[in-house]
Amino acid sequence: MEPSPPRKDGSELEEGLGVQPRRVVDLDMVSNLRRSNSRMGKSQYLYGNCGKQEHLSSWIPENIMKKECVYFVESPKLSDAGKVVCECGYMQKQHVEEATRPHAFQGNQWDPKKHVQEMPTDAFGDIVFTGLGQKMGKYVRLSQDTPPSVIYRLMTQHWGLDVPSLLISVTGGAKDFIMKPRLRSIFRRGLVKVAQTTGAWIITGGSHTGVMKQVGEAVRDFSLSSSYNKGEIITIGVATWGTVHNRDSLIHPAGSFPAEYMVDEDGQGHLTCLDSNHSHFILVDNGTHGRYGVEIPLRSRLEKFISEQTKERGGVAIKIPIVCVVLEGGPGTLHTIYNAIAHGTPCVIVEGSGRVADVLAQVASLPISEITISLIQQKLSEFFQEMFETFTERRVVEWTKKIQDIVRKQQLLTIFREGKDGQQDVDVAILQALLKASRSQDHFGHETWDHQLKLAVAWNRVDIARSEIFTDERQWKPSDLHPMMTAALISNKPEFVKLFLENGVLLKEFAAWDTLLYLYGNLDPACLFHSKLQKVLAEEPAIHHLQMHHVAQVLRELLGDFTQPLYRMPRMGDRPRPLLPVPPIKLNVQGASLQSLYKHSSGRDAFTTDPVRDLLIWAIVQNRRELAEIIWAQMVYTEGTTSDHQWPVLPWGPCLHHPGQCVWVLTVAPWCPEPGLHYGRPGLQQDPEGAVQGGAGHRQPGGHAGTHSRVRKQSCWGLY
Repeated sequence: MEPSPPRKDGSELEEGLGVQPRRVVDLDMVSNLRRSNSRMGKSQYLYGNCGKQEHLSSWIPENIMKKECVYFVESPKLSDAGKVVCECGYMQKQHVEEATRPHAFQGNQWDPKKHVQEMPTDAFGDIVFTGLGQKMGKYVRLSQDTPPSVIYRLMTQHWGLDVPSLLISVTGGAKDFIMKPRLRSIFRRGLVKVAQTTGAWIITGGSHTGVMKQVGEAVRDFSLSSSYNKGEIITIGVATWGTVHNRDSLIHPAGSFPAEYMVDEDGQGHLTCLDSNHSHFILVDNGTHGRYGVEIPLRSRLEKFISEQTKERGGVAIKIPIVCVVLEGGPGTLHTIYNAIAHGTPCVIVEGSGRVADVLAQVASLPISEITISLIQQKLSEFFQEMFETFTERRVVEWTKKIQDIVRKQQLLTIFREGKDGQQDVDVAILQALLKASRSQDHFGHETWDHQLKLAVAWNRVDIARSEIFTDERQWKPSDLHPMMTAALISNKPEFVKLFLENGVLLKEFAAWDTLLYLYGNLDPACLFHSKLQKVLAEEPAIHHLQMHHVAQVLRELLGDFTQPLYRMPRMGDRPRPLLPVPPIKLNVQGASLQSLYKHSSGRDAFTTDPVRDLLIWAIVQNRRELAEIIWAQMVYTEGTTSDHQWPVLPWGPCLHHPGQCVWVLTVAPWCPEPGLHYGRPGLQQDPEGAVQGGAGHRQPGGHAGTHSRVRKQSCWGLY
């Protein structure tokens, strides 16, 4: 069977130029179709991504459907181009061939439940915007009945998106509107900052107009800035397939890698173009053409599903929080806010953006008794102007009731006012709104503060933790901070480590045996030490759990066999060491519970004579310079250590470092009675008796198994 030509849409669709009746796609032709879709200049791209594309070309049609009208019933209304169309909005030539066979159905009434059917999607893959650079996004056309779990799996497993720490749903005016330049700048800067620092997903309607365009331009400005190398902003557009202009260029049964899409605002008519600054597009299909709002129910279900998932990172497990950000907007926006508040989703209203946003901002601080029908009528007249004449008395009453219900939930409503109430940035307002909402949920007393601290650590926003959590309202015990200290170390968040140290955490009390084991069990998978440790564990299949003597084995392998093992192998009869006190907080890393680490015992047992030394080694083996320097500074501060003070610290090297950076370099000192910390210059050095100190793994004259090692902190560059 030969595949039928793709459906034509937009201006060419309305004229019906050269469009043939379509047949249902034969999925056995997928691999051949994909090859036939290759174009000049794309062979290198296809070659490098062939395996992934082949996988998507099979998985997506098997799991994701589109919708097609399969029964043509002539509509009494003509199209904008004066053409005869079906009740679904498409012309007869744009239906599958079976739709023109009247004997297949009974009756003359068009019923979407009977006459629109699902079939494998024919539009997915990569998308590039013609003439707008080489930035490439992802897209898929899918049925409005697609389970959110399938979409989430597509995004995280097949599109490769990291699970977000926050979901930001931006809603508002669908048509272009004017914002004051300063407010526009503040909004764009704040939105990008909160997404970048927290690892959030931003969800919009995906069109190149209205609030979606504002979000897209914010991302565009970020991509042109010096901060772009810190990571891409994930911006997901959820739009109605049947309202996308030029969507014919996205259709190919085996996927397009890439599809070339042109933004043509002049020729879009009543349709809309996709916004080129979004990174991913979910195009929701109900089998109709030109009907807006189809995507709204699925978007709501998808956002709800995502907010019920768990984000696990660096020792912190949180349900993904969601916040709704509102700019301008009309009746549909008010309905969205009302539903969000009803479902417990906090909303941030940007005052000064216009219409619904400004109406709500004006009355949000008033008592419910003062929010009257006459007041709302007055505000509608002020902010809706020409549209105000379309508001009937009944509609004004409905709006008044909805606004009253919204304002009643003050804990879920945050008004961002430019330069007022100490608010300077939208990102702070968004995070404050989430913390305020968390206080009203099922968290009480101590657990409320723990939950908020978990959010701040997950977002990596130490500024929010300082201003909103570490206040006079809550006095933290050092032991209460130990689980979050572990999380901050694992996820490499030095500013939080500093914060916890400032609030009473003592490294000597923190770095107990089980804590160090847990930290080594969650090394950065990309570091050399992790791979070598895994190899050592694989060589001892009888031992199912990591022990510190495994760590010592890897250290000795890297430093040389002339060094003594730092951690001994447990002997028969050794009693289990007491674990840590129970903290009232539940955290997880990769399925392992941090709570299980802190239980059963009120005492603490440091497994070596110097737990801080061992924590420093843990940081050094991962080349985590900032963490190592913080730990070093704590050693100097708490013990009065100087470059001449002897301290039992095992060194680490070799490492790659750069000009102007302080690095940790191994020296071996046979003459030194005990290991020590010293600053020094690059290269070999001599001790007072003429003995030579060398680099990692080099046996020195006179060296023996009892030779001690040390760490030196240097400002230099090169590979040692």
